[in-house]
Amino acid sequence: MKRREIMTTLIRDKKVPERMGLYEHFWPFLFPNTWNKQGYPEGKDPVAHYNFDLRNIGGWFNSHGEVKGEEIIHEDDDTKVVRNGWGAELRYWKKKSGTPEHIGFTMNSREVWNKKYRENLLSLDVKRFGDLAAMKANYKKYMNEDTFTVFANLFIFEMMRASMGDVVMSEAAALDPDWITDYCSVMTDFMIMHCDYLFREVGKPDGMFIYEDLGYTKDVFFSPAMHRELILPHHKKFFGFLKDHKLPIIMHTCGNVTKHIPAIIESGVDCLQPMEAKTGMNVVELGKQYAGKLAFMGNINIMALETNDRKKVDEEILPKLKGVRENRIPYIFHSDHSISYDVNRSTYEYALDLFWKNCKY
Repeated sequence: MKRREIMTTLIRDKKVPERMGLYEHFWPFLFPNTWNKQGYPEGKDPVAHYNFDLRNIGGWFNSHGEVKGEEIIHEDDDTKVVRNGWGAELRYWKKKSGTPEHIGFTMNSREVWNKKYRENLLSLDVKRFGDLAAMKANYKKYMNEDTFTVFANLFIFEMMRASMGDVVMSEAAALDPDWITDYCSVMTDFMIMHCDYLFREVGKPDGMFIYEDLGYTKDVFFSPAMHRELILPHHKKFFGFLKDHKLPIIMHTCGNVTKHIPAIIESGVDCLQPMEAKTGMNVVELGKQYAGKLAFMGNINIMALETNDRKKVDEEILPKLKGVRENRIPYIFHSDHSISYDVNRSTYEYALDLFWKNCKY
């Protein structure tokens, strides 16, 4: 079977082909900071180098309240502090793995949302796409390749976290839910409008990769009841639009999101990623519980890989591949987030050797 066929069978059909799928994310600057020094070919495309089955071919567009580039507030050898188009200040790390630190947020009330940002999001703005010609060239190049191609973007929950921050978002959900509903409704229509333009002007990929972090280490941000009231209707609307375009959906959602899986399935998601093992999620258990309802990508504990101890890597990977195989779970091999700076190139390639030796159903 060809790679596109394998991935379509796994993700769209939620069935098992001849083998499991393969994909990975890497933290920014991993290659120039560490792996190039460990012998990884400089400038080499990891999708081609490691024979991944999936390729992110772009399609990302600006979804901020104001269409402008990031303003650099401070930069040194280790960090960069930027202000984004929501007025949010975030600190990014250059030499270590990690999500950005939330420093401050301009949009801290419904009044700021209404006065400064809402109107900007009600109409199509082609400037948000950047270089459309480059997008089209990229699309043409990779649609002719035998990989399962995806466009990727954030959706409403991740947008809220990036625009108003976790604290304001959580407080507003409890104290001013009508604002959250309005925000999500506006942003859902915004995404449908801009994705529709993207599909018409550039083309449709094989699927969509949606980033939507609904949880943290111990639990979900919103209770299942609050999620169903405030978030699920908008998930169903946007994902329904994608399904009308025959696009299967991969949802990246960090943290322990076990409580939200029934709603995630109901929303129309086809594949759950990355199932953080360090939060207690287990792909074999989930695969048994939701057989025929979801495909799965991830769950290889990055903390085991970071030890660079092959015995610990064996102990993490082999039982999961065995459980996936024996229970015929539609699965794509991937870490439980991204490959960090602490994982040696040789360790990752050893993990891939284990995959290839054990990937057949």
